[in-house]
Order: sequence, then C-alpha cells, then structure tokens
Amino acid sequence: MKKHLKALLTAVLCGVAAAFVAWGFFKLFPSARSVGRLTESETASVLAEAEYHSPREERAVTAAASLLGRVGYFWGGKYDSVGECPDWGEPRTVTSEGNPTTGTVRPFGLDCSGFVTWAYIQAGVPAAEIGRGTWNQWMLSSEIDRSELRPGDLGFANVYPGSSGNHIGICIGFFHGEPVFIHCSNVYDTVVVTGAGNTFKYFRRPGFAEGGE
Repeated sequence: MKKHLKALLTAVLCGVAAAFVAWGFFKLFPSARSVGRLTESETASVLAEAEYHSPREERAVTAAASLLGRVGYFWGGKYDSVGECPDWGEPRTVTSEGNPTTGTVRPFGLDCSGFVTWAYIQAGVPAAEIGRGTWNQWMLSSEIDRSELRPGDLGFANVYPGSSGNHIGICIGFFHGEPVFIHCSNVYDTVVVTGAGNTFKYFRRPGFAEGGE
C-alpha cells in the first residue's frame, strides 16, 4: 500500500513539475506556443473583442476578414482598387517569375502582400503608403515587439535585408492571449486566420499607423 502511495505521489509531483517547466518555457518563449488555423466562430470571437488604435485599422481588418476562405492564393496576384476584383476565381496564367506555379493556369486571386495592400486600400490607405510587395511593406513599416502587437499591425516570416522570400499577414487580435493573423496562404490556398506559430516571427507597424485617423 505504501509502495502504491509513494508511486502515486511521485507521479503527481512529476506532473506538477512538468506543468511548471512548460509554463516557464512559454513565458520565456511565447512564440513557441502554437495556435493553429482558427474556425469561423473563433475568428468572429476574436474580431468582436478586438480593440483598434483607429477606425482605419478596423476598416482594414474588416475588409481582410470579408475575404476569409473566399479568395485563393495566386503568386503575383494584386488588385489595387476599392471593391472586389471581378476576375477573382477566373482561370488566369501565373506570369510572375520565381514560383513553382509560374506558367500554370490557376483561379486568379491574391498573394500575401497583394492581400495586405488590398485590405488597406479598402480602409482608404493609398497603395503607396502601405506598400506593394513584402519588401516595400517592410520598408514602409517600423519594428515593434511581439508584446506591442495590436490589430492592424503586420507579421513577417523573414527579415529584410537577408532573405530572398517572405510572407506577410495582418494581426486581427488575440486568441487565448496569443496574437492571430489573417493572411492569404499558399499552404491553405486561401485566406485564413492562424497564430504566429513558426510563420510570423517579425512584427512591424505601418508607418502611417501612428497618426490615428
């Protein structure tokens, strides 16, 4: 009986110790905590609780969310106008170089940077101010810490200069305390909301965002 009790106590103590170590690890390295793809209801909950710095960020996030699961990923896909592109979903040849899909015919949509540009254009921000392409969007934004993230900020996969490719998303709020991002994903082939995970490691704020319209 004593042996069983000792074994039980040892197991409990090991469990508590493991939980404490995990808690400490995630406090020190919050990016290691994983939030996968959010459902529509989870996304709606995040959007309902989001606190915006200005109406401009709210309009951009709202526009981005309107394309959730509706527009496919298209390498080099851009649409710098207000409203939805009438060609989205129509077969088009991928003409931009540098991707395995180059030269193939796919339903027209947006790439990651084109999605960010489109969302901010809907909010009244000129394309020249948010930027076209991830390099341009990086240069027109400033570095912030993960703890400073707020809806409307940008997440990048890689740092410039020093990388030949990148991926970008827009922070829309927080899910269980973790920042989540909406982005046009080549992995999911559509617009999705996910946690930062191993995708978004660098965080920046658009240069115009401090004005607070």
